[in-house]
Amino acid sequence: MEEMNLEEMRSQITILKEKVDKQAIVDDKLIHNVINTHTSDIKRKVFIAIVCGLLTICMSPFAFHHNLGLSWMFVIATDILMIYCISMEMYYKRMIADKTLMNASVLEVAQTVSRFKSGYKRYTLINWVVLLPIWLIWMFVEMYFNFSDNMELFWAMAAGLGLGIVVGGIIGLRLFVRIIDNADQIIKEIQE
Repeated sequence: MEEMNLEEMRSQITILKEKVDKQAIVDDKLIHNVINTHTSDIKRKVFIAIVCGLLTICMSPFAFHHNLGLSWMFVIATDILMIYCISMEMYYKRMIADKTLMNASVLEVAQTVSRFKSGYKRYTLINWVVLLPIWLIWMFVEMYFNFSDNMELFWAMAAGLGLGIVVGGIIGLRLFVRIIDNADQIIKEIQE
């Protein structure tokens, strides 16, 4: 009788272990699906930034030197700035690559996404607070000296460029906010 109870208890423990293992596998798959959804959205947004940077590199000699008459030094500095931005975007995209996250534990994923989020914020802050103002000041100073004999044309071009900067800034800010929101969602899902 006791042996029968012992065998019954063993079989119940085995069944319970199997259920717990299946539940852990399902939870792990759900978390990785959420991670995959949010990281693919992040990578898509980063890809858009990379494409915009490549287009800027290709078009800057024509737009800035040939059309606006800005110096070659400005064009080269613009291209160097874009190469820096593209390389940083690629670095952050690689940080959350599928190979890295899908083979990692949930804790490692949370740490990687947290590092991604803080690094991406720092990189964006440097771009918006330091590099972009320097670049804009340089561009407007060169434009002023190139068009100082025709101030109406200078102000018209400055207004057009200003509008472009505002629209580009809004688009860039929306991309940034979406990337950070996706990173926050990954961290939130893991914590729950």
